[in-house]
Amino acid sequence: MSIQNGFAAALRAIRLAKGLKQKDLSGTVAASHVSQLESGKTTPTLKVAADLARMLDLSPAALIAVAIASDSQESPRAVLLQALSELQNLGLADQIPPSSALDVDGTHPTSIRAAATRARVQKLKSQGLSQIDTAKELGLPRSTVQRHWHDL
Repeated sequence: MSIQNGFAAALRAIRLAKGLKQKDLSGTVAASHVSQLESGKTTPTLKVAADLARMLDLSPAALIAVAIASDSQESPRAVLLQALSELQNLGLADQIPPSSALDVDGTHPTSIRAAATRARVQKLKSQGLSQIDTAKELGLPRSTVQRHWHDL
């Protein structure tokens, strides 16, 4: 199966379990789009999936869990328990995540290495070494040492 077909099956099963017609879900999502989603012809965006879940009076997580369960042929409980276990392993299960990707510290590894090099250069500078001696000590090109020499 595919997640697209899993979503189609989940959406249809939940809609029918609630006694709703496709047109009952139309609001921010057109009835024709609901039909295409249920037939597996299209895949919803995350926003559309969330809108449909709300119209079904479910959390988006519940709808997606049923879709994944359908795709993997597991129970929604097993899918949710696996997801919870994965989040616990990452230390994220009980944290409120950032509301924006811009709020996530994503310092680039190159920036981290540059900061470490800068600290090593500054330490040797404070010990009285010259730029040439610092370059030799750290095995760095003199131009790299010069770049970090005046940084504070």
